[in-house]
Parts: sequence; C-alpha cells; structure tokens
Amino acid sequence: MITDDDKAFLQSFEDCSLGAKCWTHAAHIRMGWLVLETSTSFEEAINRIRNGIMRFNSSKNSIGYHETITVAFARLIDSRRLTGETLEAFVARNPDLNDKNCLRLFYSQETLASEEARQQFVEPDIAPLPQASVYTN
Repeated sequence: MITDDDKAFLQSFEDCSLGAKCWTHAAHIRMGWLVLETSTSFEEAINRIRNGIMRFNSSKNSIGYHETITVAFARLIDSRRLTGETLEAFVARNPDLNDKNCLRLFYSQETLASEEARQQFVEPDIAPLPQASVYTN
C-alpha cells in the first residue's frame, strides 16, 4: 500500500526535485521499495531504479552510482516484500536494510570496492543473494 506521501516522495525523486541532503541511505531504500511496488517486473524496476539514480545524481553533480550495490539492495528489498504491506511496516520488519553495510553479509569489502562492481553487477563472494521475484503487479 502506497501513501500519498510516498507518491510525492517518488515523484520528487523521479523529477529530481528532491533535495540532495534528503538523498540518504533510507531514501534509497524507500525509493527502491516504491519502484518495486509500482513496476510490473523486476527488470522494469531495476531499470527505473538504475536510470533514476543516475539521473538524480547527475542533476546534483554527483558521480556516486554503484551497480552492484544498487542491484543487490533491489534484490534484497524485492525478496522481502509482502503483498499489501506498507513501506512503514516493511522498514520496521527489515531494520538490517537501514544499515548500508548489510551487504557485507554477502560481499567482501574488496569485491564491493572494485571498479568492476561499480560498473556492472557482480554476484556475491560470501553468500548468495535471493533471486529476483517473477511477479506482475
């Protein structure tokens, strides 16, 4: 269930009017969940997430995009979504996602720090990530 506030947040992200200081790790998780909730497939969602982050970062003169982190968090969020759940309930049920270092359960620091992982998705070297869902919203 997406609230009007969630819709406004997603719109401000997509049109790049969200303030740069508001683009926190929690905002990334919120945006990812909202895009996954409003997409018809994981592939559509990851393309919207990827393109949206790159567009947003470009509008704020930031070069901070990392493909592996983006895809890994999207897969974690996607695998934990429950039908009819609110974002607030999702976040409360998944507090580990609020820690940007939670990917260290799956990836070594060396792998995440590599240029290859920045440029393209790299599978984990510690533990497997859940697979993306096959779904239709």
